Amino acid sequence: MPMFFQPAEVQLREIKPFEEFPLGFGEGSLAGVISTDELASTVFLYHLVANALSEGPVYHVGPGSSFSVKLLKRLTEDVSNLYLGNVYSMDELLQALNLVEDNSLVVVSLFPTLLNRTAENIVELRKVVDRKGLMLVLTHTTIELNELDLPGEFRELYTLPELFESLLVLRTNSYRGHYRLNMTVLKAPAEFVSSIGDHSIPIDSLVKPLL
Repeated sequence: MPMFFQPAEVQLREIKPFEEFPLGFGEGSLAGVISTDELASTVFLYHLVANALSEGPVYHVGPGSSFSVKLLKRLTEDVSNLYLGNVYSMDELLQALNLVEDNSLVVVSLFPTLLNRTAENIVELRKVVDRKGLMLVLTHTTIELNELDLPGEFRELYTLPELFESLLVLRTNSYRGHYRLNMTVLKAPAEFVSSIGDHSIPIDSLVKPLL
């Protein structure tokens, strides 16, 4: 049943993959991220997880065993707060989210490949995020992206982008051994609304340990 509440004036936890990243992921938020290459995906995912591990449990789920603890340990030695799981459908994802600790970071890789993705279970996903105060980041990596219709791409991959606080597209390029993360922010939380648009960030120091 619907209800109203008066928000408490508390400082909620917020996670960034690195300091120069133009926005953060706060408790009770839902983010959709599209990467157009594996390097962009790897830099974002592993630095986000590494930064969050010192503050509480971090969960990574997705189809198959795609997460490398060996690679993560190049960024942080203590991985005791990391939990990994496999899910292959929206029903399994919703069940998994009910098991994670409240107010924790959960990253889902290859989210659009999960079976039985509907508007109804995207709404259920939103409910779980709100109820448990999760920082839920849904990611996908694809080389086929219509850059002229990014809103349409997010609707195709994430079904109801209106329910998300953040929508991001990540790309990397390199020149003579130097790397940049180029990103487009289509949607951001109110406190980061100035970050909407295009960004280009040097990431040599972030790429080096991963390579």
